[in-house]
Amino acid sequence: MTRRWTLVGGLLSLASLWGNNLQITNFSVNQANQTVTFAISWQNAWRLTTPPGNWDAVWVFVKFRPCNAFTDPWTHGTISTTLADHTFPSQLEPVLSDGSAVGIDPAPNNLGVMLRPASTGTFATFGPYTVTLKVTNLPTTGSYDFRIFGIEMVFIPQGAYTLGTLNGWYSWSDQAAYAFDQNGNNGDPHVPYVISSENSIALKWAGSGATSITVPAAFPKGYKPFHVMKYEISQGQYAAFLNTLPAASASLRWVGSFGSYRNRLANSGTYPNQYYSDREDRAQNYFCWHDVCAYLDWAALRPITEMEYEKICRGPLPEVRGEYAWGSTNITAGTTIGITPENGTETFTNTNANCTYNNVTYTGGDGGQGPVRVGIHAEPGSPSREASGATYYGVMDMSGNVWEMVVIVSGPDGNVGTPAFTGSWGDGVLDWTSGIANQADWPLGNPGGFGFRGGSWGNDWRDQRVSARNASYAGHGGANCGGARNPNCRHEHHGGRGAR
Repeated sequence: MTRRWTLVGGLLSLASLWGNNLQITNFSVNQANQTVTFAISWQNAWRLTTPPGNWDAVWVFVKFRPCNAFTDPWTHGTISTTLADHTFPSQLEPVLSDGSAVGIDPAPNNLGVMLRPASTGTFATFGPYTVTLKVTNLPTTGSYDFRIFGIEMVFIPQGAYTLGTLNGWYSWSDQAAYAFDQNGNNGDPHVPYVISSENSIALKWAGSGATSITVPAAFPKGYKPFHVMKYEISQGQYAAFLNTLPAASASLRWVGSFGSYRNRLANSGTYPNQYYSDREDRAQNYFCWHDVCAYLDWAALRPITEMEYEKICRGPLPEVRGEYAWGSTNITAGTTIGITPENGTETFTNTNANCTYNNVTYTGGDGGQGPVRVGIHAEPGSPSREASGATYYGVMDMSGNVWEMVVIVSGPDGNVGTPAFTGSWGDGVLDWTSGIANQADWPLGNPGGFGFRGGSWGNDWRDQRVSARNASYAGHGGANCGGARNPNCRHEHHGGRGAR
């Protein structure tokens, strides 16, 4: 017997009507031919030659495991790099992760396929289109469970951008002390950097005086092209991840705290869905750094860096003093949720809401304090980036909702040093004993070389700003974390997303 489940890693059955409503359906497996076939569709797709000159895409990958082997890890499928082995419709094409050409990433990184529109335009409804992929390590005989996943992505083109902001820190000394500043001083003027290559660079932050941080050429700075997750990791995505881990590993990566601060990730189900959420589209909170890295390694993605965070938000535009991810200084908290109970189509109904921040206790919906569904501010007919809370490239929730957990440019102990992160992609495999990512260049030690960007639902306006990095350097989570950046510290404000 062969069992098949179609588990979409993006917005699931409760998908937003004005999100991208990613659907992967009609999943079938031909073991003898080592192929999988599925139909894929999403809404509001785009591929543009005019600014911002990018596209949205879906990262699709396959996992399988012998039936009833509940304690075994799932095998990550390897995709043939020969295009003739696959069948793609004329409207859809695979693209390398750096966006440079049509194709499948070369081995050993052929662990999925990045699918984008094959022609330019905007598409209110895109698909469903049928795709057949050759999975070269698929067993030709035997009884196996198979699962297919899709994660919505946005392409970030190659190009220069501005890091930091001019005089952007007002009077809050912590913000000033940790801002990127070419002068390396704590007064005005703060001088931002123009990042025009991936070459090695010496960075300073305000308050560090003449001391520089050496950022080597291999550290991802945001100049080179990459794809990034359109949304923060959702509760449905994280449940799907946990359900394909050996039981012992899954228990280590379960965040707990069900019912607290709108976390609805439960572990009381039964196989094949022991872990589940009744609010699948809501951003997952209570992450620790190891949780985020494990998910990204499993999905063959990688963490983003704090430099890439600013590129994603700002694009090639000049910096704006005190700007948020949508490029202006106007911010309005969502307070009133229009549907009770929340069902994945909910929006904020108070005027001009474009950010989830400031520890609001919501009126309507499920009430309470905590994260909301990913992309909630992008409603039909949103007239601007500001109205939808979108970055220059169309990435959602980069200010507010949950903190973005990122690789920082300081050393692994949080002090001035040389970061070792080179941006390697996950291999689909974890250290199953510890449930921790196994990528050698990722900062996984204690304390780790990671930090926080973009603020959360529980922080005020200051943390939501694009160039604010007080929590990036000093950490977040307070005394309950036992240190500035404890990679095992779970907190109700913490979330994350990845790139490839």
